[in-house]
Amino acid sequence: MKPLFSTKWERVFAIALVVAWAALFLPNLRTNPNWYGDEGEWMEKSWTFIHGTPRVGPIIDDYVFPYPYPPLYMVVTGALLRVFGNDIVVARALGAVTALAAGAILFWIGTRLRDKRFGLLCAAAFLVYSEANVNFRWVRSHPMAGTLALASVGFLIRYVQEKRLRDAIWAGLFCSLATATNYFAYPLIGAVIVTVAVVNGREWKLAHTWRDVAVVAAVAGAYAGLFVLWYSTAHGWGQLMTQVGRLTSVASNEVRPKFGSEVKRFVENVWNLGFETPTQGPPLPWSGHDWWLTVATIGFVFLPTRNWRLRLWMPFWLLVLMYGVFQKLNNVPLFFYPATIFLPLMAVGFAGVLAWAGDLAKRLAVKSGEEAAGTVAVLVLAGFAWQSASGARGHFHTRIDMWTQQSAVDAEAAMAFVNSHTTKDDFVIVPKQIYWLAHCDRRSMLTFCARYEGVENDMPVPTHIPRALFWFDCRLEQAKYLVMEYGLEHRILPDGRQVQLPIGIDAVYTLGLRGVREIVQRTQDEKWPIMFHQGAYLVLANPQLVKETP
Repeated sequence: MKPLFSTKWERVFAIALVVAWAALFLPNLRTNPNWYGDEGEWMEKSWTFIHGTPRVGPIIDDYVFPYPYPPLYMVVTGALLRVFGNDIVVARALGAVTALAAGAILFWIGTRLRDKRFGLLCAAAFLVYSEANVNFRWVRSHPMAGTLALASVGFLIRYVQEKRLRDAIWAGLFCSLATATNYFAYPLIGAVIVTVAVVNGREWKLAHTWRDVAVVAAVAGAYAGLFVLWYSTAHGWGQLMTQVGRLTSVASNEVRPKFGSEVKRFVENVWNLGFETPTQGPPLPWSGHDWWLTVATIGFVFLPTRNWRLRLWMPFWLLVLMYGVFQKLNNVPLFFYPATIFLPLMAVGFAGVLAWAGDLAKRLAVKSGEEAAGTVAVLVLAGFAWQSASGARGHFHTRIDMWTQQSAVDAEAAMAFVNSHTTKDDFVIVPKQIYWLAHCDRRSMLTFCARYEGVENDMPVPTHIPRALFWFDCRLEQAKYLVMEYGLEHRILPDGRQVQLPIGIDAVYTLGLRGVREIVQRTQDEKWPIMFHQGAYLVLANPQLVKETP
């Protein structure tokens, strides 16, 4: 058997990639980037799931409504949190390792498409990208789903090349696991089935084709079938239909145009992501336009693979994964994390452009073609790696920083005070970014306090959440402490003027939701004292439950 890395340069490059991954994805992992609200909810879902009481704050989590996320990521993350401790660095480390796994799968895919050199280019193209670095750090199920979907595509590539049923079954299995991690991956089920049907159909063996399609469909759709069976047994078919109806009512609030307009919307989303996505912004270099996405998008037009059929299949699989995201969302260039469902696969397009550029350099530099091609690739990859390293060593400035926690030190200090004055059975209200820092079992964010009282707002869904889905009474008067991130930041504008701007999730977002400002006003009317104040964090005490004075 031929060694995986048979030449010296291949071994050196592979080792360099692993070192680069560690240097890019591991520094300042716990606090860089800032903690985002979804991370707090994913920490909550994973921690409570592994302890047998799946819920999110005061809401019971049944994986359908109002949090439509399947449980596989919760199983893996929850197990790690239970073993290594309920700290966000554990879950972020899982994301970083997932990025390395995606790099390894990309090497395999690139090798199947062309050769090991191209495989290394695919892996490197992904690992040096700053958005991959940021979004594989944040605690969410999307990166794991994207990596599992990437593995499914890898087996589909081998199936197209060798037409062996076992590869189609493996593709279906990883497709099912991706769907069990995040529902955005579900269109891949259809893509796997279509691929098997078309590849087999070319042989005009209909009985053979239907057999393979049936087997692969059963494997690819295994999670969906098992979930429906489990839910119907545990909660009843009627409850499943009720919850799906509530979820559907949320989707119906979104604009869903006719077929032609929907196709136009999808094309616009693909174009906007590839050609109009801004970078993360200053102080990182190259701010303005995200050229990685543009290069990767262009690369899928002319992939450097020997099998011309794969030049058609690769864009098809990519567009299918994109459809799973874009049919629901129009804001991917801003929030970006949903793109991690298909982002690893886009690295193949970026590597394709590098390969074409390398081939051109070989023709122009006749005497030192290999060196010229290698120099082009190294210089381009090093430029993107430098951008990613700037954020990793310092701080990633994302487009959604305003919705993140602004100071980990202040947040931990506020929660250390709360935890030292509460028991496991007390109820505290905290921003969801720091759910995982609260030792109390009963925790909620301000928006749920309003929703429990019947005031509907957009967090987490813009539709009614029945009280039956709350596992405890989360009205304000039941809370012992209210933790808010609400502060002011002094800034100097380019023209020299000094201004004060609000910072903290409660200041810039939460108080703008229906019912929240009225709840905070009640704390002022009832004279809740401020027991702790550091940075933008305030801890207010319920005077009916806390007799101490600040």
